[in-house]
Amino acid sequence: MRTLQTRKPAGTGSTKPESPVEHSGKTTSTGRKFKHFTLPSILKRNSKSNTNISAPDVPNTSSLMAAPLEEVLTFEQNLKRNRLSAAGQQLIDREERLYGQISEEVVQPTTERENEEKEQLTRDRKALLSHIDLAVKSSLSPDEDSLEALKSAVKAILQEEEQDRRWLKQDGKQPTWRPSECRHHHDTVLQRLVEERMDHAKLPPEESSKLRSSLQRDICGKGRRLQEDLLRVVKDVKGCYPEDMDICNLYGKIYHQAFSAGMRKIAEYGLGMVDCSYLLHWVNVAYPGILQNLELTKAINPEALGKLLTEELTTPLENQYLTLQETEVQTLINKVLNVEEQAWREGSVPELRDNCYFSPLAIDVIQFINAAFESVETVLGDTSKVQMIACLLKDFLNSYKKFQEKVLKGSNNRNSRTVIMANLSCVEQFRDYIVKKTDIFPVDVKECCLSIVADMKNCGYTSLKSPIHKDLKSQYSSLGTPIWLEKKTQVCEKLFEGINKHTQDLRGLNDSCHQELLGQLHLEVTVEYVRRLLKRKIKLRDKEIQEQAARSVCEDGQRLNKLFTEAGSKEEWLSDILPRIAEVLKLQDISSIQLEIVTLSQAYPDLSDVQVTALLSLKSNLSASAVKRVKKTLLDIQDTTSSQGGPSFFSKV
Repeated sequence: MRTLQTRKPAGTGSTKPESPVEHSGKTTSTGRKFKHFTLPSILKRNSKSNTNISAPDVPNTSSLMAAPLEEVLTFEQNLKRNRLSAAGQQLIDREERLYGQISEEVVQPTTERENEEKEQLTRDRKALLSHIDLAVKSSLSPDEDSLEALKSAVKAILQEEEQDRRWLKQDGKQPTWRPSECRHHHDTVLQRLVEERMDHAKLPPEESSKLRSSLQRDICGKGRRLQEDLLRVVKDVKGCYPEDMDICNLYGKIYHQAFSAGMRKIAEYGLGMVDCSYLLHWVNVAYPGILQNLELTKAINPEALGKLLTEELTTPLENQYLTLQETEVQTLINKVLNVEEQAWREGSVPELRDNCYFSPLAIDVIQFINAAFESVETVLGDTSKVQMIACLLKDFLNSYKKFQEKVLKGSNNRNSRTVIMANLSCVEQFRDYIVKKTDIFPVDVKECCLSIVADMKNCGYTSLKSPIHKDLKSQYSSLGTPIWLEKKTQVCEKLFEGINKHTQDLRGLNDSCHQELLGQLHLEVTVEYVRRLLKRKIKLRDKEIQEQAARSVCEDGQRLNKLFTEAGSKEEWLSDILPRIAEVLKLQDISSIQLEIVTLSQAYPDLSDVQVTALLSLKSNLSASAVKRVKKTLLDIQDTTSSQGGPSFFSKV
């Protein structure tokens, strides 16, 4: 119940409320009157709440009725209600009354009552500090009362700090508890609180059961506690402190130190692969990720905290992890290759998927390599450290190339051709993967890997094309001969039938390899046709025979182009070569021949004067001087124009 206390007019005989500071003229039970205590100016208050304002003799009743007076509580009541700043101020007032300097030169002896008051003040201070400790320890409890108590406790701490500073400027005898260093004590309590919370951090049973070891549960539990508590500090506890105390960074530092100490103990154990990678993941990825939470970065500076473990501790663990990772990946990918080789030796034919021969080798190896890349990046948080794994792919591809060479040497095996087809698709997958992941391969390793797969692809294509060219050799030999000109239909039909048959046999390749191989075959057959023609085994003596030969060359070119493009070749530029050569054979006017040769040279800059000579030599009615004029025109044009830009064809003839 609130007591309304007002000052009565002089002479009424009523008593005033008792001041916390003993008034002058007050008589003790012994009848002795004490001198007035004058506090040093440094200890006087300047706030309005502590300024004595003279009240009029007659109270202003209207003012009192409009605003009820605040209830005056005792120290014990303030303490009980967690009004710690008010309780602390009461103790400071009592301290100043008991320990302030006496204004007179003669110091009065300390009375028994004063000794009792000082002893009581000591006990009350201990009680206050105990309540402040409890408020700080309860600061992470999720309720509003604990936050209100903390706010009051912080104010009490600041009052104590201010009182320490006053006494440091005072020459007289100060209380034994000064300086109280309440702020330092607060930080010590916080540190013990955090260490205790981290030591007893546990995961909920449903999450704990998902982890594979007690070590992982311990690490994850500590990390979870740190995250939840720091978020609580930033969202709620921060508002209980003044900004200059920088409480969030203080909490961050203490939690960081506690977590780091726990991780150091764990790092000293002999860790297996799983636990080692789990610890490194928390050090390099998970913990930095927690600190980068948007809510936390607004109040906590993660750079100031540093790494959870020093490089001296993490480097051996990272080396251990990388070595184990390398050994595991190497074992897995070598096993994949051994299975592939064993199947080939046993005569197994690769399975057909969508009418293409299929091998899972590349998919499996890439999966293991890529999983290792991702694991290293996840555990170490650094892509630069995956290069050791990248080197494993280079070593594997060298072994894979040796396996391909065995298959090519054993080409008589009934399944060798289908194994080559299946593995050409694998080689293509490796190439695409290396190009896609170019940023994680060292430049020299990347170039070496791409060179290996390019060699493997070329060897594979050559092994499939060689039997075709060998089978067509007899048809090639008739091209550009009198038999070809006399019995063109018979000779060319055998050639086209053979080409058609072999292109059908290449259907076991996947689409991209099939298209690329047919393009190469299209080019090589066209090159072979031109080579045979330029061997000059036929003499075209007059206009009629030259026109006949021109028609044959043009028709053959059209047939070849149609045959290969329908089979899947995309090298449509080859369709112009034989018709252009046919045009040279057909023309009779020297100027027209010159123009056509220049046009041919501009389209195919690798056309040489030797090849022009061979082509013109087929026209036996053309004089040597005419041939010389055409060649001179060609050389003049080639000297004044760039040799770049056109496709390469005649250099292959």
